[in-house]
Amino acid sequence: MNESSLNEYTDQTKLHILSQKVMDKFENLLDLLDINLKYSRKMYYGCCPVHGGDKYNALNIFHTGNTYRGNWKCHTLQCEKYFKPTVLGFIRGILSHQKYNWKGPSDKSISFNETIKFVLNFLDEDYSAIQINQKEIERNKFVKTTDILNVKNKQGHITRKQIRNALSIPASYYLNRGYSKQILDEYDVGLCNNPKKQMFNRVVVPIYDDNYKYMIGCTGRSVFEKCPQCHSWHNPTLECNKVSKWKHSDGFEGTNYLYNYWKAKKHIANNRIAIVVESPGNVWRLEESGINNSVGLFGTALSVGQKVLLDSSGALSLILLMDNDDAGQRAIQAIKEQCNNTYYIHTLNFQCNDVGEMSIEQINNELRPQIDKIKEI
Repeated sequence: MNESSLNEYTDQTKLHILSQKVMDKFENLLDLLDINLKYSRKMYYGCCPVHGGDKYNALNIFHTGNTYRGNWKCHTLQCEKYFKPTVLGFIRGILSHQKYNWKGPSDKSISFNETIKFVLNFLDEDYSAIQINQKEIERNKFVKTTDILNVKNKQGHITRKQIRNALSIPASYYLNRGYSKQILDEYDVGLCNNPKKQMFNRVVVPIYDDNYKYMIGCTGRSVFEKCPQCHSWHNPTLECNKVSKWKHSDGFEGTNYLYNYWKAKKHIANNRIAIVVESPGNVWRLEESGINNSVGLFGTALSVGQKVLLDSSGALSLILLMDNDDAGQRAIQAIKEQCNNTYYIHTLNFQCNDVGEMSIEQINNELRPQIDKIKEI
């Protein structure tokens, strides 16, 4: 195999082909790197091998998709922001941890050039000999774009009435966290008591279609707190068991939807402002305060599918109300980079860790004056 120069590693089409070949042999790659990840229908998951984390489900790397197989996310430190959310960036991050004990952005990492040499050696490929099938690449791009543009047309078949009959509403877990009965009832937030159901012992948060008629998916929060032994959210009366804090229903892709879009869209269209928050709890607190144009990301990253929804909402300005932590600040910076050419971007100052922790009085005193000022611009 011929050694390639640095300049030869800038061809994005060839790098895309290399990425797909790596994903075709991904389990062989994991064996070579001595990485243990679990397989599911759409992803591999486990502890993040890039920063050496111990949270069992912090790392997701997706093995499905026409053009984006190998995109990944570290839910603890967002390691993909430093190494890029591609399988090549994933490999670079792992090699950096294994060679230099990389744990954060100030630590030494291996070069992209070294990464590609490792990949070429793993695949037994000659970079200069890689053949480009431009017709197939364009077809994949078209399919992916079509999927994204059509995703919001997905229809569910479970009605609100069926959801409400299946849950214990309002959920006492969120009542104890200070949310009102009225807001939890309005958003159909309740406990699943049925041990035969996927969401048993979770507070279920339904996500509805644009017409607010059918549930297209749901996410559920474990009613238990983190176990100090296994760092999971299982029943403390039972043996340690790997239970995630949040869990989406089967088939629901949170990256393709915005929580509360079904209610917020008319308010966004009216005042041309969308308030972007991380979680449903932040939406509920704003709604309790009479602020009706917020949508939730189900996390800290704005996906391509979610941006498509925002672009179709009529918003001219985005107010980024992310959590007051390092992850929230990184999210703000990333969204600014994504959206600066499309929207006027605003951020707000507040004292609590997140909007959900604020009282209605605090929101009225700290956030509302800033929001009103933005409306006047």
